[in-house]
Order: sequence, then structure tokens, then C-alpha cells
Amino acid sequence: MIMRLAYQQNWAKAAPWLGILTAFLLLLKIPMSNPLFWGLVNIPLYLFHQTEEHYIPGGFKDYMNQVVNQLPPGQEILTDRKVFWINILLVWVAFLLFGLLSFLNLGFGLLIIIFSLINCTTHIVEWFRRRRWNPGLIMASLQFLLSLYAAYFITFHGLSNAVFWWITTLLFSILVHALLFRLVLSKTSRS
Repeated sequence: MIMRLAYQQNWAKAAPWLGILTAFLLLLKIPMSNPLFWGLVNIPLYLFHQTEEHYIPGGFKDYMNQVVNQLPPGQEILTDRKVFWINILLVWVAFLLFGLLSFLNLGFGLLIIIFSLINCTTHIVEWFRRRRWNPGLIMASLQFLLSLYAAYFITFHGLSNAVFWWITTLLFSILVHALLFRLVLSKTSRS
């Protein structure tokens, strides 16, 4: 089952539908004036971002292998299986968990926002470096702007211990992204 979902990013076919569903539920259940709305807004945004990255088979995986790692077609460092686990565990499961924890403490919503901001920044920096589109860039650009506003909004409208949450969410998000880059860009990692 997992191999079927991982193969050519079949799991990503659910991303736009989950994005629509979560956006609809968010808009229906939580008013935009509520800081929790802004703490959770990156869940549907990230699902739309994943749609741009992975819905067309290859997409981000091929870009990373052929453009960033400069491998010939057919050789892979970033495999379908790695793409599956990275996106399911680090986005779907983690965002669900942190989204639920946001109802207890808005700081977990900030964690979703900061994680998203760092990911969006990587797409934007990649565009500046290579002067070409990369899978996820369009949504990352939009998501970056909305995430800046979301971070501002929850920081000044309901986030307690803001300095603590900013420091811990930045450190956590940087650490996770550093580990991801090592996994995705390491030329010795071939699984």
C-alpha cells in the first residue's frame, strides 16, 4: 500500500482535495478575527503547496535530483519513497498534531507558521539562485506573505510567552529543515 502511494507521488492526488476540505472547515468554523484561524491557516496552504510540488509525477523530486543534485535522468538521491515519508510525516502528521495542540496553546500554531515560512524561504531563495521556477514556488510566494501576517497577528493577538515560542519554534524549524536538507541533498544517501 505504501509503495503504491509513494510511487510517482500518488499520495499527492489527495493534497488538493484535503486542502479544499481543510480550507472550507477552517473558514466555516473559525472566524478570521480569531488568532487560532491564523495559527491554522498554513494547513490548507501547505496542502496546496504540496499540490504544486508533487501532483504532477516527478515534479519536486525530479527538480531536486536533476537540477539541484545535477544527476542524469534515472539516477536519484531523492526517491518516491523519501518524498512520501517526508511529506506524510513532516507535514500531514506533524501539522495535524500541532494543529490539534494549537487549540491548547497557540504557540503550536506559531510552530506551523514558522516551519512554513522557512520552507517558503527555501523556494524563494532557490528562485533567486537559479532564476527559474521550482515546483512549489508560486504557492510558497503566496504562503510566505500570508504566513508573515499570520505570525504578526497571533504574536500580538493571543500568543502568550511570545519570546519563548519564537525562539523554540525557530530553533525547531531550523533543525528539522537542516535534517531534511541533509537527507534530500546528500549525494551519499541512496535509498
